[in-house]
Amino acid sequence: MKKSFSFWFLVWLIVALATPMVAGAPAVYAQEPGGEPGADISIQNEAFELEVIRLVNQERISRGLHPLRRNSSLTNAARAHNRDMIDNDFFDHTGSDGSTPAERACDHGYAPYGWGACYVGENIAGGHSTPASVINSWMNSPGHRDNILNTNYREIGVGHTTGGAWGNYWTMDLGAQPKVLPVFINNDAEGTSSRQVTITLTKEDVSSWGSIGDITAVQISENPFFDGATWKPWAKTIPFTLSPGYGNRTVYVRFTDSSIQVASLDQIILSQSVPSLSLSTNSLSFLAEVGSGQATPAIAKFMINNDGGDVLHWKASDNAAWLVLGSTGGDAPDSVNVWVDNSSGVLNSLGKKTATITVTATNSDAVNTPQTISVVLNVAEEIHSNHVPIILR
Repeated sequence: MKKSFSFWFLVWLIVALATPMVAGAPAVYAQEPGGEPGADISIQNEAFELEVIRLVNQERISRGLHPLRRNSSLTNAARAHNRDMIDNDFFDHTGSDGSTPAERACDHGYAPYGWGACYVGENIAGGHSTPASVINSWMNSPGHRDNILNTNYREIGVGHTTGGAWGNYWTMDLGAQPKVLPVFINNDAEGTSSRQVTITLTKEDVSSWGSIGDITAVQISENPFFDGATWKPWAKTIPFTLSPGYGNRTVYVRFTDSSIQVASLDQIILSQSVPSLSLSTNSLSFLAEVGSGQATPAIAKFMINNDGGDVLHWKASDNAAWLVLGSTGGDAPDSVNVWVDNSSGVLNSLGKKTATITVTATNSDAVNTPQTISVVLNVAEEIHSNHVPIILR
């Protein structure tokens, strides 16, 4: 008898019940591949796989959980299981050779804990044509949602493969490896425009058997040798300031349980503009009548600006004894008063005097630095002022 459309529609959207495959007691680790010989683990729409991971991390972060780091062994195990289900026309967590998700992960290079087995959970689904659809289905299924939000997991691999009876096959493998503690800059963001970032840390919540124990302290540095880095207590999140400049930044974290140490890293692109020095003028002039003891203007002024990002630190100097700078250093934006000092009698002799003010940004990554301002002092016998009458009509 021909099935109704609604029946096939429900079948099409079916999602397998989640069965977390975790080892709670020592088990024998399969040293030989657990099956699926010749399974195709080539990339099947990697963009979809990455989007699923992004959506999973979005769900976790929104609940105050740490993100998951993508792992190639879990990814390959997930893709291979899809291929196995398509080629052998079945839909189940148990492989055609009888393998479990944990065994398949181990067979693809995922590291087992001290009891000999990998710590892995798995979600599978069929028929969903988009990442949003499959995530929505899993999040509305208690077992699958529990897997996605499990705080013990630190890594993830997703496989999406087209073909077979369901058209689209999805496998998500989640897990944790001993002595692997991922860290995340700004919750695994690709880039930032601020040097002030937040480092999210993970810890060993599965077992210390073959792994690290309770974390007693961490070091954080952009130096892989942690030169000058101090030990501080472990915390779920720790603020950190990236080095100034533009481009890729790598942050290293070292964990210790007072016995062994484990290191991890994450990268982010810093797009903050570097400091860029600019001045309001490149010339100043003074005029004085010989013997008057006073130059005009009495005080001149110029502005120091930062046309880039971050904070620009500056210093200024001049090369004339008769010129005085009201300030010789500070942070931009800033203003500097300049005046003529007649203590040396510079205004008692006729002629043109010149000087140079040099302004330098002291930031190591600043650009358009140094810059100069030409200063001219003209001392004349007489200064005549012309007054133009104003006629109101």
